[in-house]
Amino acid sequence: MRLKNLHALLAAVVFFTAGCSSNRNSTSVGAIRWDGWFPGSSWAKNLEPAEYHYRLPFYTTWQNDKPIINGDTQEVMDKEIGFAKTAGIGYWAFVYYYPTSWPEADKYNYGLKRYLASKYKNDVKFCLILQGGHLGPKTDWPDTAQKLVDFFNKPTYQKVLGNRPLVYMFYVHEFNRIFGPNGVAKDALRYLRNKTVESGLGEPYIVAQVFDANEGAGYVDGLGFDAISAYSKQNDPNYSEQREYPYSALAKINMDYWEACKNLNKDVVPIVNAGWDVRPRWWDTELMKAYNGQHRPYFAQPTPTELADHVKDAIRWNKDNSTVAKANTILIYSWDEFDEGGWLAPTEAEGTERLDALKGVLKKQWPY
Repeated sequence: MRLKNLHALLAAVVFFTAGCSSNRNSTSVGAIRWDGWFPGSSWAKNLEPAEYHYRLPFYTTWQNDKPIINGDTQEVMDKEIGFAKTAGIGYWAFVYYYPTSWPEADKYNYGLKRYLASKYKNDVKFCLILQGGHLGPKTDWPDTAQKLVDFFNKPTYQKVLGNRPLVYMFYVHEFNRIFGPNGVAKDALRYLRNKTVESGLGEPYIVAQVFDANEGAGYVDGLGFDAISAYSKQNDPNYSEQREYPYSALAKINMDYWEACKNLNKDVVPIVNAGWDVRPRWWDTELMKAYNGQHRPYFAQPTPTELADHVKDAIRWNKDNSTVAKANTILIYSWDEFDEGGWLAPTEAEGTERLDALKGVLKKQWPY
């Protein structure tokens, strides 16, 4: 009896040790969520033309031959968590609108709200993508920071490097503009870090999402960001014509960006584009001004194998560049940017083909 117990104990130790080793080697893989798929959404209208029906998400219904896209239900969220878990997606990075920053903030936070209400939320972690212009007024920053710390302390919030909450920020220039010069913006981030540590966590690992590596390096040096990444990286002077390029070109743009950040000796979270093709939005001339010409190139949608190979390349890059990929995470654009042209979520046309291909990569990461 004692011998059997000893064997059982040794087996448990071996299993635990192997598990720890695997965890050390595993790259966490996140996917951006931008949840604009609710009743009356202008983005959903962009997919009404028949040529874009191949992008319609699995939760589309039909009324008088018109697609109705509504992801704002608990049933849809619970299914999405299941899809993400099965594929091996470790976390969602939710684009977050601070409640007082915009009258429609609540509409666009529906995904985060549904996720936190789900009984399946333990199956996929989450983190926040803060937006520099959607964090409320400067005078309310102590309240804003406390609300963010409350998110960080939720059991399913994604941590890196031990106990450090992972935080992305897009439109960093807006944050800098609102808080002002002379180190005030940096002090605001330091305040957030201090409040996080006071709550019992490590300092947040804050990642600047920018289109230009040098701009990102400036935020690391000037504002104290920890790393550089992007929301999407499709702009490149070598691909600037208004025509379709192959997906391999988009993957190369991504990989060149990782290298550019690395060459500046800054920490990197590799961005992986699952696509880029904003043609459904071209009709809105005012909207397109915000792209500053970056809409001109568009790229063929990846085959599931191409997408899986690109994710594999990012994981391998992290392994090979651990000195600058300290957080050992990658971020995929995106889970649900259907009309902007990059998605992982199942669609009516593809079903779960993209996620099925990723499963083969993410369920067996090491060695590559």
